[in-house]
Amino acid sequence: MKQHTTEQAALIADQIREKAGQAAQLVRGKTPEPVLDKAAQAAAQVWDSATRVGQYAAGKAPDPLLQKGGRAATVARGNRTPLLIAGVVIIALALARRSRGRRR
Repeated sequence: MKQHTTEQAALIADQIREKAGQAAQLVRGKTPEPVLDKAAQAAAQVWDSATRVGQYAAGKAPDPLLQKGGRAATVARGNRTPLLIAGVVIIALALARRSRGRRR
């Protein structure tokens, strides 16, 4: 029973990754180049900031907290594509909304 559930979960995860990949291609195809450039710049800036904060926190945090954080980071690395897609979509929507607000 447990193995069957694990297999189903893996199958569903694969389907989600596939759909996320398709969504990413669709978003990339319909998103203007300047928006993609700004999103890439913002992602790089966030990455740098997160790295600095992570290094600072690692020096101050107790060991059990570091272990939990390590597990969360491992999960995030395994689901990078959906997280990146979500970030790009949020940035694109924010820029589009901001653009519409200036036209009024």
